[in-house]
Parts: sequence; C-alpha cells; structure tokens
Amino acid sequence: MKVTLINPPRGEKRNPVIEYLFFNSPPLGLAYIAAVLEKKGIEVDLIDTLVERLSLSGVMERIDHFAPDVIGITSTTIFFTNARETANRIKKKKPEVPIIIGGSHITTNSEELIKHSCFDLAVLGEGEMTIVELLDAISGRRNIESVKGIAYRKNTKLRVTPKRERIRDLDSLPFPARHLLPIYKYSPLPNDEYRLPKTAMITSRGCPYHCIFCDHSVYGNLYTSYTPRRIVLEMKHLVDTYGIKDIAFVDSLFGISMERMEGFLKELEKERMDVTWTCNIRSDTMRSKSLLKRMKEAGCWRVRIGIESGNEEILRFIKKEMSKEQIKRVVGWADEVGLQSKTFFMLGHCPDTRETMEETIQFALSLPSKDVTVQINTPLKGTEQYTLYKKYGDLVSENPDDYSFFQPVFLPRGLTYGDLIRAQRRFYRRFYLRPIIWWRHLRHIRRFSDLKKYFRALKLLLYLLFFNLKKKRTSKPVGAKP
Repeated sequence: MKVTLINPPRGEKRNPVIEYLFFNSPPLGLAYIAAVLEKKGIEVDLIDTLVERLSLSGVMERIDHFAPDVIGITSTTIFFTNARETANRIKKKKPEVPIIIGGSHITTNSEELIKHSCFDLAVLGEGEMTIVELLDAISGRRNIESVKGIAYRKNTKLRVTPKRERIRDLDSLPFPARHLLPIYKYSPLPNDEYRLPKTAMITSRGCPYHCIFCDHSVYGNLYTSYTPRRIVLEMKHLVDTYGIKDIAFVDSLFGISMERMEGFLKELEKERMDVTWTCNIRSDTMRSKSLLKRMKEAGCWRVRIGIESGNEEILRFIKKEMSKEQIKRVVGWADEVGLQSKTFFMLGHCPDTRETMEETIQFALSLPSKDVTVQINTPLKGTEQYTLYKKYGDLVSENPDDYSFFQPVFLPRGLTYGDLIRAQRRFYRRFYLRPIIWWRHLRHIRRFSDLKKYFRALKLLLYLLFFNLKKKRTSKPVGAKP
C-alpha cells in the first residue's frame, strides 16, 4: 500500500504575519504518522505544500507520479477551506482513491464529513494507531466499525466510532519522518531566529490546565510526555543527522513542572551537544530562579510565557490559574539570568472592556520581556469559551478562513471590530516603539545576517502597526437580520 499525506495549499495570499506564524515549522503531526506507517512497511509521500510552494496543480502532479492507494489531509480550522478545495480537486480526478481528513477541526466538527463528500473518512483525535487500523479496514483486513476514533458515512448518515484511548507510552513512537520533508527550507520568525539551521520538536501531548479558550479536541487534558532520555536522543538525532543548531520545543507546555525540567536538564547535560533551544513555561510552575539559570547554562536562550491578560479578574475568568505577581516574578527572573522572554497576550476576552485592555497593555509594558505576540480572542467550537460566549458578545463571522487569532470574529459587548484592531495596533506600537526594546534587540546584533533578520522583522512590525490584517466584512452578529 502507498499513502500520500498532505498539508494543503494555502490558497489566496494571506498577510505576512499569518504566513510566518503558520508556515515556519514542519507539520510534525503528519511526520509522526508517516513514521508509523513506514515502520509498518507502507510507502509514504509527505507533501508540505506550504514550504514547498506547491499549488493544487503541483499537488496533483505529485499524486499522479506517486500513485497512492490512500490520501490523508490534515487541517486546522483556519485552513479547512484549503483542505476541502484540495480534496475536491483530487476526488474529481481520482474518485476511486479514499481521502481521509484529520486534525483539530474535523475532530471537533465531525459533521463536516456529511457536508463534504470529497472526504470519505475522518480520523478523530490522536492519529498514529488509528490510521494503521483504518488502512487495514480500507484494504479489507478488518471491519471498519471496529476501528476506534473515526467517522465515516453509511447510507448517507454519519457514523462515529467510540473514542480511541490516548497513547500513554510516547517513547514507543518512532522519531518523526523528517527525511520526507525539505527540512532546511523552514524559516523561523525573524525575532525567533537565533542559530541556523533551526527546527521544531514536540516532547509532550495534552495539557492538564483548563484555560477556557484552548482547543483540547485532539489530546484533551491528559498530559503525556516522552521520557527525558528519549527527548535528548531525538535532539542528538537532529544534531547528528541534519546539523541542527537550534531547536524550538513547541509543546503546549514544555515546563509543566520543575521535576520534568530538572530530569530533562540532567540528561541534556550528559550529552554536551552544540545546540541551543527555546520552550514554553508557566509562571506558576517555574518556582526557582536557579532552575532558569541552569536552563540558560544548558543552551536555552528564550522562554515563551502565555500571559493573556493584565487584569486579575479576567485571568480568573479564563482559568489561567496564575497571578500577575507570579508572572512578573518569573519574567523578571528570566531577564536576570539572561534569558530572552517572549510574552503572549490576547485582547477581546469575553469580559474585556477598553479599560481592561488598556490595563493589559500597561502590564505588558511593565515586564522586562524582549518580544510580544498579541492575538485576538477567538472562540473555537469545542472550547469551554464556545459554550458561554453568547452571554458576553456576538460572533461576527463563522467563516473558518477568518479564525487566525489575528482578526476579530467575536466582539465583546461594548466593543467594535475597530476597537479590537486599534487596541492590537496600539499594543504593538507602545511595546516596540520604546528605546529600551530597541536596546534589548540591538545589543544582540553580532553579524551581518542579524541585520538582514531585523530588516525582515521590521517589515512585519510595520504591517502590524499600520495596516489592518483583513478588511472588515460585517459588524452584524452571525444570524442577525440584514
């Protein structure tokens, strides 16, 4: 059997911020599935159309050449339209080839399988074990109803099988099939570029916390992790095989506890690899300045910290489970030991007002962070927030193309589309147009390539400061009468 896995084309040209945010690292989810299939003796062609700059015509050429028996496509909400267009094009030319859709969007919205006949089957949730059994069912070696974690059509009706249990032993999975990807073509965000070549790693799945805006559809709240030794072995594989110099750990939460971090550092210190790294931490779990110092000595150069709001009541409302005091302490510690912190905020929470958004901006300015990302709150189906947003405001778009977290689709009561865009612009202006931020960046310039990096970063910043990310189409609530 031969299988083609596709990260679908992006379609129309998007703004440069979205381009960088979504297309700067390999599709590791597909790469894990490809590795599992190869281990079973299945030939795989993995197509990342984004980094390969492939159009739909280019995808069709690859499919014609490889002649797969089954095709799998992944999709988040924002790119579901692109996934659907890709599947429609393939189905018209090769109606006999089964097309499987997977990813977070279909996991939450399994009814999409009935709406769009271009998809034959759906994998819901974690995919490695499911895809192997599903291919057995497609080839007639088992009954499709016995495969857990899928959706399919039967007599034009949707059938969803029981949920598949999560994979507990992640060490049993092979390394992602990076050899099927053009690994050197991925380009990090300019302000995340430290040493090249750079790539991403995932060391855990799920998150035990309950932030109401987070989509837990694929992995849920069960947190599973590779062992520290397995993490370091994959790092060594990247260094030895691909010459990687910098690794971004892109788990939802890398620093879930001091114990996990200490175990990882102990294994890493044994290897003494020439590699730097970055990771996500929480302010409430990082309780030691000395641990941050040890991370810096072990090659960590940046910590990413999700803060979301500078208002204590909103932090409690979104169930962030941390205080402003904890946040300020940890960001300060990171700065003191020489770590470059990048903080993440969100505007337009359900209870947000102009005053609370201003408080958030002021709080961000009080922190010694080097970079900031400011998103706009977006209620996703399947999140806790989606069950209560109607009490606090209105959706103004249900078009999945708009769900980028960088344009308003939800308006809290008393706020307009323009209020949120202007607040986001104001946030970026007041954060970056400060001499202290210029100094924090200029002191890290060491070579000509750094100047080129900052020129690219400046273009992105100017876009955020002076241009709307997308023209507003409507300010009416979804479902309102014209």
